[in-house]
Amino acid sequence: MVSRKGRKPKRYSQVARISVMLRRLIGGATVAELADEFQVTKRQIHRDLQQIEDSGYPLEQEEGKWRLPPGFKGLEVAVSPYELMSLHLALSHLAYLKGTPFVEDLEAVIRKVEAGLPDKVRNHLERIVTAFAPLQRPIRAYATQRQVIESVRKALLRQLTVVLHGYRKPGERPQDYNVNPYGLILYQYGLYLIGYSHHAAALRMFALERVKTVTVTEEMFELPQSVLLAERLDRAFGLIEETPHEVKIWIAPEWAYFVKERSWHPTQRIKLQKDGSVILTMQCGGLDELTAWVLSFGPGAKVLGPQSLIDQVSGQLAAASQSYRSPR
Repeated sequence: MVSRKGRKPKRYSQVARISVMLRRLIGGATVAELADEFQVTKRQIHRDLQQIEDSGYPLEQEEGKWRLPPGFKGLEVAVSPYELMSLHLALSHLAYLKGTPFVEDLEAVIRKVEAGLPDKVRNHLERIVTAFAPLQRPIRAYATQRQVIESVRKALLRQLTVVLHGYRKPGERPQDYNVNPYGLILYQYGLYLIGYSHHAAALRMFALERVKTVTVTEEMFELPQSVLLAERLDRAFGLIEETPHEVKIWIAPEWAYFVKERSWHPTQRIKLQKDGSVILTMQCGGLDELTAWVLSFGPGAKVLGPQSLIDQVSGQLAAASQSYRSPR
């Protein structure tokens, strides 16, 4: 590959490169010309051209040149730099889903928007695509679950019953489940399908990374009007749905700011104490998740109620203390 003398090659991210390439293709260019301009291999250019075609752009090839049809101007969308930045923020937030149809479709939308950007906005593009750095840990290997995710979103859109094959519950053998999918829950960088389980005859939640494959049936279902997912989720501290209790937790002064700055549950109330500590009160269920959360503060948190949560937290602390005393 020949680089221009006296000129430092400009480095493009893939999103920015394809966006600029779309404008370049209005006049037409060969693969070699594009590779030289963007300082990448010809193989990469072929991949980019395929991605552009897959996004719905009508590419033509004539006498070795790739081009968009005469008069093609792309999508005419009025977008400000800050609106474009918000789109890239959304893309960055979904980095843990990279390699899945959700991220690929969002990237395609962004490319279509960027193809019609005026130069004034385009000048900000390189800065916009590098403005966000997602730090998401731990993450799960959703790129390997492509068939599962594609099937689930098809079933959600068309309201079709699915069969979840080889679903693995911790400590149990894989099993198949017939499910009417109602929605996807995004929780702590995880994807969870919630729907009506024919086996349990009740609502159940399924972690998508534990599904081996999915079959979408032709059986349509009606979404019950009584199913209000937001209300059901509001009754839980996390994902586990249990009977709500009044939960009271004392938070030490050194952790008070951390708790006050965040919304932990829709029903929370925070009462400041004279010593700088706070008492957090919530109406929710999910004792196991509440226990793990309280323990994460170490001596900086103490459960005041209910008794069932006090017993569970104190039992975990006693077991941990015994574990550290026992020789390994």
